[in-house]
Amino acid sequence: MSGLRVVFFGTPAFAVPSLQALAAASGIKLLAVVTRPDRARGRGQERIESPPVAMAATTLGIPVLQPARPSQVGFIDQLTALSPDAFAVVAYGHLIPDAMLALARHGAWNVHPSLLPRWRGPAPIHRAIWSGDDRTGVCIIRLVAEMDAGPVAMRSDLPLGPRVKRGELEGTLAALGADLLVRTLDRVAHGTVELTEQDHRTATYAGMFSEAERQIVWEQPAVGLDRLIRALQPVPGGWCRIGTERLKIINAELGEPVGAAPGTLVAKRTDGGWQVACASGSLWIISVQPEGKSAMPMDAFVNGRRLSAGSVL
Repeated sequence: MSGLRVVFFGTPAFAVPSLQALAAASGIKLLAVVTRPDRARGRGQERIESPPVAMAATTLGIPVLQPARPSQVGFIDQLTALSPDAFAVVAYGHLIPDAMLALARHGAWNVHPSLLPRWRGPAPIHRAIWSGDDRTGVCIIRLVAEMDAGPVAMRSDLPLGPRVKRGELEGTLAALGADLLVRTLDRVAHGTVELTEQDHRTATYAGMFSEAERQIVWEQPAVGLDRLIRALQPVPGGWCRIGTERLKIINAELGEPVGAAPGTLVAKRTDGGWQVACASGSLWIISVQPEGKSAMPMDAFVNGRRLSAGSVL
């Protein structure tokens, strides 16, 4: 690389490997990191917490900018003064306005964890697992005005295993995206990057899961419920209702078909998991989290509510 001047935009833990990879790359000069503002956390909102990218940037000694949103008055002037060659964007959480994209004369390059044009939008990893895709991957795209619609500079794919959970897949794709981003910016610096337009006719949208979509309804096939639970692990989690109580399902496994009504507790395993009948097939529920309480083994929950085989959730 030949001294490419880069401003990095990112917020969650998924973006940290990319930031660290760029910081370690020869020929990259990270001018600043742009991330979301610190947030109040805890039940009483008593704890102020910085985004993972802000903490990583501070450790690396990179200046951190935290506008409420990119359109904040005066922020574009701050970026203009930095005279960036390129932007690197990884799960920032805001769309970057066209006038701001124009500041990066060699483009704004985004890490997107799906095989575009499939699963544009904010929840591509969740949706790939939920839909039962057999493959996923990462694309590096040049940002344009339309969300996730820019041309693809690099792409890499990998198989989706039948038991993969969102949290672990996210870590794998974050590392893969970091490597592709460094390689893309190397090509940008040397003028060798090649772009491939997406087929916009086949695009699908990966929206965030609503509360209703996250609900475990036992009158549905176990295969689909298993995918839903894995897609939402570790957060925000799938949930079911037992009476007036809301119960988050932490870990579950597919079980064999059983002759019982959906939602029925069928049997207990030696590891404390309980089998629950579904419309077709069943799920072994391993661990759960009652609303407002800590996670616990399913057996502890069943015992605490004085449930038994034959009880209906």
